[in-house]
Amino acid sequence: MEIGHPVVTNAQSAATEVRESSQQPDSQLKVVRPEERFKPARGLVLLQNGKGRAFRLLDVKRWMRLNRTAYRVEKLDVHATAGTVFAVLDLCEYARTLELPLSLRVDASFAPPDLAPFKQAGVYDVFLCPITPDEPHFQAWLAACRVAELPVRVQIQAPFDSNLDVSTFAERLAAHGVVAVNVALFDSLLSRPSCRDLEHSRRTVAIMNQLVSVLAERGIEANLLRVPFCHVDEVNRKYTLNYRQCFLDHQQYHQQSYELAVHFSRVSPLWMSKSLLMYVARYTNFRDPVDNKLLPWILNTPWLYVRVWAWHKMTRHLRFIPRAPKPVEESAEAHERAITEMREDFARKVSRECAQCRFRRICDCDTAEFHQVLPGLSVRAVSGELVVSPMHFCAEQPKYYDFVDAERLGRPHYIPELVEHALELMNNHPPDRAIGAHEYEIEGQYTLHMPGAVRWYSFTNSEKTSTVLARVQPPFMVSVVFGGGIAEHIGFRFGRHSRIMCPMLTYTHRLMLYVATDGRYVLLRDNIPVTPSEFEGTNYVPLRLGSVLEPRLNVINIDGGIVTQNICLWLGDKTDLGHAPQVKYSMLIVTTRFARRLAATLQNLARQEGFDLSKLEVIVCYVPELDATDDVIDNLKITHPELRVIRSPFPEQNARSKGFMINESLRLASGEWIVLLDSDILLAPDFFKKVEEVEKGAHFIAPDGRKMLTPETTARVLLGEIQPWTVWQELLKESGEYRFRESEGVPIGYCQIVRAECMKQVPYAEYDHFEGADWWFGVTIRHRFGKEVRLSGTPVIHLDHGGSQWYGTSKQC
Repeated sequence: MEIGHPVVTNAQSAATEVRESSQQPDSQLKVVRPEERFKPARGLVLLQNGKGRAFRLLDVKRWMRLNRTAYRVEKLDVHATAGTVFAVLDLCEYARTLELPLSLRVDASFAPPDLAPFKQAGVYDVFLCPITPDEPHFQAWLAACRVAELPVRVQIQAPFDSNLDVSTFAERLAAHGVVAVNVALFDSLLSRPSCRDLEHSRRTVAIMNQLVSVLAERGIEANLLRVPFCHVDEVNRKYTLNYRQCFLDHQQYHQQSYELAVHFSRVSPLWMSKSLLMYVARYTNFRDPVDNKLLPWILNTPWLYVRVWAWHKMTRHLRFIPRAPKPVEESAEAHERAITEMREDFARKVSRECAQCRFRRICDCDTAEFHQVLPGLSVRAVSGELVVSPMHFCAEQPKYYDFVDAERLGRPHYIPELVEHALELMNNHPPDRAIGAHEYEIEGQYTLHMPGAVRWYSFTNSEKTSTVLARVQPPFMVSVVFGGGIAEHIGFRFGRHSRIMCPMLTYTHRLMLYVATDGRYVLLRDNIPVTPSEFEGTNYVPLRLGSVLEPRLNVINIDGGIVTQNICLWLGDKTDLGHAPQVKYSMLIVTTRFARRLAATLQNLARQEGFDLSKLEVIVCYVPELDATDDVIDNLKITHPELRVIRSPFPEQNARSKGFMINESLRLASGEWIVLLDSDILLAPDFFKKVEEVEKGAHFIAPDGRKMLTPETTARVLLGEIQPWTVWQELLKESGEYRFRESEGVPIGYCQIVRAECMKQVPYAEYDHFEGADWWFGVTIRHRFGKEVRLSGTPVIHLDHGGSQWYGTSKQC
């Protein structure tokens, strides 16, 4: 349908323009107006604190990795001074290993070095942030960037004097190829000078408004930062970024990355190093709850670190019994009172003018920084209809896209087709099922069921999730109406960490999520496709959804209350609303970069003898697009349709988290037995026939050992010259090590068969590595449910993989 094509065409042409222009350093990249705005992917690290004391390069590298893996930034500004600027060259090689393009950020207070080596090392642009427009070395930096053919972004900070010729200044920036300019009221990372008096404050605001307009007229992206909307000229509102807009604008910084940089700018290198290790630990699968509580305290008051540590040493043996929190009254009236109190509390925290202003929901209001930089100036209430969307004005602003954001701007080629399918279903076919208000709850809190709707309440900046709406298989579509209030993000959740959500821009939206047969999907907001929002840490936007899904509604930061209603479900031909009743064994195979061996394992598995394959399902836990696993699954489904195969995709950040992948995938399992199998293991042709003979009364079953194939034999298996199921006994007799009941006789992870009810009580350990987790699991299962039953005389065969680790490796196998 035509509705999907203009969005994609504009985005793709914009990306093409940027790419073509980026190959011509002398020409400025074109500023384009996208159909959809997206969040920043730019992180920030500092090479020194606010007092100029340098951080260790080791700590900076850890900080870079934190930005890449936890915050998932795709590019990084490195803030340097005269004493640390050459350290950027040392970081470029490490940044390449992270696939993280670097930009150089400086305050232009020192003479520029030769920037050619910086460009050659991988720095792709420069961000100049002079304290004043007449900084002595500012012009020299502009010239040096032009000589080195490096694009330039600029930030100019208040206050401004009347002697600044706005037109001349803008012409100078345009002549040097500046692509984007922030005109900022203040920057938390730089010193914050103040205007002299009220007249100077008024003149500064007037110059800021004038400068933004003149820059925009010259084709330079212009942003007016942190100026209250009541002091912005009406024509400049689309350029205005207050706190809420800054972190929704791709030209600015990722919120968590920026706030961490501000914290670290205020602490010593020692405290930064200590705190950074806690942050790194926070974003692993193992988290120390004590660190999670202490970390904000230490960051904000680092001098307390020694006292906190001493207190910990003296009191670690004591047990404290916290006082139980006072429960919230579970009634609609109590929640309505709480909402009223929350809004009254907001009105008390801001001035009377701000509480009555139409911009109060999207504006910084009268902050301490506003009064410090602009003394004597007051805010005023602007009458009119309340504006609730942070991007209400700036969505119309033309924007500049570097090569990283140009790639993000271009939509996947399959989106228009999915949009067409979704709208065709919505417009021409009735839903297969309507999910009533009484069929789902809000997890962990009071749920108000209304006629045909559910009201959600929240009094904190938190995330709320519904119970499971349905159990479905692609293709399918689910739609829901969010209304009667507003929240920061709305959408759907799958499992613990997978979210497909988008910002809420007005008081009512209809969201539709269409999922194709192969797991590709599109999210539509009011019939327009939107790019799902990215979140920090372990939350992620999946590249592809799995074969069995349990969607839930998900809402972040509700402003008091919101309503969900009209939930409809369209089901495709292959949709299965429940577990497969005939399945007895659910096999979980975790694989990353093992596609060739996985193909051999699955092909061999499909040749089981004396066993009904309808009793077996295979759940493949993998990272899409990391290797050819999807192709292997597709081909297996074509050649062996009798074997039920379920996709369980994960993000690349979980590629080494086997325990997490196993635990998350268990919800997809239908069988009473869970078979944990490595993707390089071949099972005997009569393996499940042997299991069937011993499974009654057992809780834990394991093979007798494993035969390690030589590299030469493995190669012949992978190339199809040997079909293992036809020459099984011959393979067992070949040269190669035979490991009989290794690891002190404890069954380990290459093949463990456990009753599903046991795994509910004993989940796998969720480390960011796997060494020891399978042995620990085997020991614990033994302790809880008794010793395993061995398939005496039935080993498995282990394909050689050149010494790479367990289920995955850094190379394709």
